[in-house]
Amino acid sequence: MEYTSNHSMTIAQPHRQWSNLTQTIRRPVVILGTLVAIGLALRLWFIAVNQIDPRFSAADDGDYYVRALRFAVTGEYLDNSWLVRPPGHIFFFAAMLRIGLWFGDPAIGIALIRAAQVILSLALIPLGYDLARRLFDQRTGYIFAAILAVWMPMVELPALILSEPLFLSMLLIHAWLLVRWRDDRRLGWLIGAGVTLALAALARSPGLYGALFAALFIAISAWQPLRRNRFQPVAAALLAFLLPFALTIAPWTIRNYVLYRDLILVDTLGPVNLWIATSDAVHEGRGEGEAKGILASLPQEERQRFVSAELRRIATTEPWRFTRNLWPHFQHIWKAQFVEDFFVKASFFTRPLREIWLPGIIGDLIWLITTLAAPFAFLARPREGAFRLLALGWIGYTCLMVMLIHVEPRYLLPVWLWFGLYGAAALARLGQQPWQVDRFALAGLAVSVFLAFLIFSYRDYPQIIRAGIAREQAWAAAQQALARGDAAATEQAYRAMLAADPDFADGQAEFARWLLAQGRYDEAWQVAGNYPAHRSNLVRGALARAQGDVQTATALLRDTEEKAGEDVQRLAFAWLAPAPTRSLTLGTDLDLGYLYGFAFGERAGDVTYRWLQGNGAIRLPLPEPLTGNETVALRLAAPAPTELAVIIGEQRYAILVAPGGWRVYYLPLPAQMRGQREVTVYLSAPTFLPYQRFPNSTDARPLSVMVQQVSIR
Repeated sequence: MEYTSNHSMTIAQPHRQWSNLTQTIRRPVVILGTLVAIGLALRLWFIAVNQIDPRFSAADDGDYYVRALRFAVTGEYLDNSWLVRPPGHIFFFAAMLRIGLWFGDPAIGIALIRAAQVILSLALIPLGYDLARRLFDQRTGYIFAAILAVWMPMVELPALILSEPLFLSMLLIHAWLLVRWRDDRRLGWLIGAGVTLALAALARSPGLYGALFAALFIAISAWQPLRRNRFQPVAAALLAFLLPFALTIAPWTIRNYVLYRDLILVDTLGPVNLWIATSDAVHEGRGEGEAKGILASLPQEERQRFVSAELRRIATTEPWRFTRNLWPHFQHIWKAQFVEDFFVKASFFTRPLREIWLPGIIGDLIWLITTLAAPFAFLARPREGAFRLLALGWIGYTCLMVMLIHVEPRYLLPVWLWFGLYGAAALARLGQQPWQVDRFALAGLAVSVFLAFLIFSYRDYPQIIRAGIAREQAWAAAQQALARGDAAATEQAYRAMLAADPDFADGQAEFARWLLAQGRYDEAWQVAGNYPAHRSNLVRGALARAQGDVQTATALLRDTEEKAGEDVQRLAFAWLAPAPTRSLTLGTDLDLGYLYGFAFGERAGDVTYRWLQGNGAIRLPLPEPLTGNETVALRLAAPAPTELAVIIGEQRYAILVAPGGWRVYYLPLPAQMRGQREVTVYLSAPTFLPYQRFPNSTDARPLSVMVQQVSIR
């Protein structure tokens, strides 16, 4: 008996341990913690490979950065040069940049913006789980949380200095707070829902219209359980939501009225974009530029009234203008976005699409599956109460706006957010309960088939993907041939790449760059094409410089450096092999490819120069080998005594740059560099922020010393 008892204990113990382990693994905290860890790893990885930098951008992110930095430095908020934009994200960016300025570098502020956006993005994973769990079930919660963790738009957004990360985060938090109120009826949840939706609206004004959908949800949710006393609970709930919503937005609305004497609740972006899309210039085929020029000629305070009057005129005389793009834009909504970006667009526009191709393709598959699954949940018998009306309201409004104006993937994120939620609900039912073939299932099937038709009829995706893979395989072969120095194989691979995708501007730029290095200028011009991508302009500028066309080269190189959205100095340093020289004058815009780590070129009288921004390098390819007795001459200036560290070869020097004007400093080249045909001078100096040192300055760049010329003597 004793033996039998001990044996039973021996068998039962591992069984209980396994059962406990299984229960532990199934605990939400473990699963959600794992998803948050995966989401964090993906977001940090994307930030590491991302080249987009708002300091070098002429797009929205550059505008937001410049205005937020000015606000952080001066406390003065300026509207965009031709629009009143939503201010919420600018205030948020400015706060982060201000912290960065305390540490002496606005780049730290950019890192803080991304860190805060990563934290918000990760917080949505457990919040999304709880939202889906409350609306549907726990399994739906896990699926939706997984989508929020790994879906590529959610991974990519925190790295970008745009309004969408703040807007989308506040929107989802707002929805979660509404559902929390529905479940326990504490008015504090509604107050939070009103404030978060207002913050979303201050980041992107469509949040304003979300108040209508939220009010409908609140009214229906409050009405049903309290039939004996209908009016008071509904009124109290609506007041608890709408009053904080209005009070959060009111200060900005009042500011706009005081400044412009017009009722501008948040921004003028929507009306202006709608007018541009329907204006006479666009309608008659003259382009958006003319329409924007008309607005730019008007004072800011007159633009809203002008646009409103024009929209009324068009609605009265030619209302069909509002509908002429509805169907093409509606078709454009339903596209595989990563495939579109990677294989259809002419340029990557500095996005790291090659590095992220696998999660990008997985993201498109997630989008496709949830989009086709969601109709079954949307058209099933309601389990989630009035929330369906909230979700459908957002989907319908967002689709209508992009159909009227223009389609941008980031504008569609509210659509895919709710499709992801309802797609998760439909997927959670698989294997859990038998599907019933009733009118609800048939309606869902019909809508899903219609969406599948829209998606797969929009592009010939099999052909696009085949051609894209061939292009990428040829590109990879070109890189391998370059690495082993096989010129014939390199050219053959590049030509195969362009044969697979003749309109690929980034590929044209790379091939033209290689031809430039071979001295085959005429062929390089033919290959470079005329697509206005920034990397293509960099190569065209280098070609013009190599052929002595200084005017063309200067214009192209300056425009590329200032507007490319990435650090073009480092790109040119790695990409270009500029002409040999023993002397380089900085700040002429013809110095790209020779240096990195400097501010944009400047001119004082006849002297051009660049500010060193802490750490940088200047490379001089030489027309003949070093003889061993040369010196490096650096023409420098500084506003205050500054110690400059210089490294040439294995030799380190220290220069005390004196204030008071330009001076030339001589450094002997190390003897061991004899015979070399290139000299690279590495520079390092402590930085200062001009606005902290000079009265009336608003310059927040981290600067150290001015460099005018480097030469080998």
